Amino acid sequence: METWRLLDTPPMTAAENMALDEALLELKDHGHTPNTIRFLQFSPRSVLVGYHQSVSEEIRKDYCQKTGIDINRRITGGGAIFFDENQLGWEIICDKSFFNVHIPTERLFKSLCNPVLTALSIFGIKADFRPRNDIEIEGRKISGTGGTDSKNAFLFQGTMLVDFDVDTMLRALRIPVEKLKAKEIDSVKDRVTCLNWELGYTPSLSDIKGTIKHGFETGLGIHLVPEGMTSEEHLLFKEKLPYYQSSSWINLVNPMFQKRDAVQSAYKAEAGMIRFTLVVNLPQKRLKDIYITGDFLSFPSRALYDLETVLRGAPLDREHLRGIIRSFFEQGKIMIPGMDFHDFIIPLDQALEKIKITEFGIPLKHCNRISMANGSFEAVIRKKPSVLLLPYCAKLRDCDLRYHKTCRICGENGCTIGPAWTMGLKDRMKVVSIISFEDLWAELLKMKK
Repeated sequence: METWRLLDTPPMTAAENMALDEALLELKDHGHTPNTIRFLQFSPRSVLVGYHQSVSEEIRKDYCQKTGIDINRRITGGGAIFFDENQLGWEIICDKSFFNVHIPTERLFKSLCNPVLTALSIFGIKADFRPRNDIEIEGRKISGTGGTDSKNAFLFQGTMLVDFDVDTMLRALRIPVEKLKAKEIDSVKDRVTCLNWELGYTPSLSDIKGTIKHGFETGLGIHLVPEGMTSEEHLLFKEKLPYYQSSSWINLVNPMFQKRDAVQSAYKAEAGMIRFTLVVNLPQKRLKDIYITGDFLSFPSRALYDLETVLRGAPLDREHLRGIIRSFFEQGKIMIPGMDFHDFIIPLDQALEKIKITEFGIPLKHCNRISMANGSFEAVIRKKPSVLLLPYCAKLRDCDLRYHKTCRICGENGCTIGPAWTMGLKDRMKVVSIISFEDLWAELLKMKK
């Protein structure tokens, strides 16, 4: 039976925890630190985006700054999480050779989660692994996991929700509408749980750590010995800490598409959300820049940046760009559990469709505001739609017809309904002002008939 270290670190800031993660993985890669199970906690409470995510897209920064919530970035992929002082994190830092793997896979993730399933069973809780990387109880998530790797080692980590403040989480994170719809839920609260909710009480931290320790010892066939950090780990941790406290790290992924000639698309694949931001040079028909973000896990961790590098400067040709992505995946330069190149081509095509809208004289900066259904923009326009629906909220606030379905086309300065109404009539369209969701539904049913 192999002996591993049990490293139980005290509550740390988000930056400190990230710096220590990186230091432990780097030293493990060079064989300078033992195989380790680590317990971690955060103080103050923190929100953490995944390695491939953008803070501006995932976090409500104003709320976090106002309420003293730390913002940082994990070295592992996956989605944004809220981690308050009540939660417990656990990590595995070990040689790849221990599990006889070269690239971590979903099968490995399941085996690494089994010890936590054992720990929960000790509390009388029946939990299951849900691909790609969650632990859940009757469909409700109690632990999310993620990982990253180096040449010879990998780090796999997870949370244990002990007594969860869901309301603060919802205020701190930007929960994507696409994700909520895809999981077909009425409320985020229906999708998470914690030990307190399941047991009716909150176990002591020592009891929780003891059961998880037992789970790892029996599940991995190891013996865990409590030990502190080595002097080499302390030195490397202190050396790395300033970077993980810096804006350069926290805002490592920052598409900045709002300020540039760019289009953006999003696709919710079965294994996670993928967002594409394309910055283009239209006169030269070239891809000037590209940012690919999302809540997925990728191995190696920087492979996504390598893919972006290959795509930058490429011609704005659909088949050419598709070929680059397909080749990158097929050559094994990137591995994303539960995804392949097809999942990346969908948001690419969506973004390219938005660029094509410029062929109709619409400036690129407006293309992100246009969504298509039942066909491309070109296909919809070629069919010559007969109805134009306009929202009442585009009328001036003091307009006496704001909540009426008509418009007198008064020409009042600042009103955008009048010009649109005029354009619709010019093209012999039926123009309707929509005054509520129920009204919209009724008009759509009328159109369908």
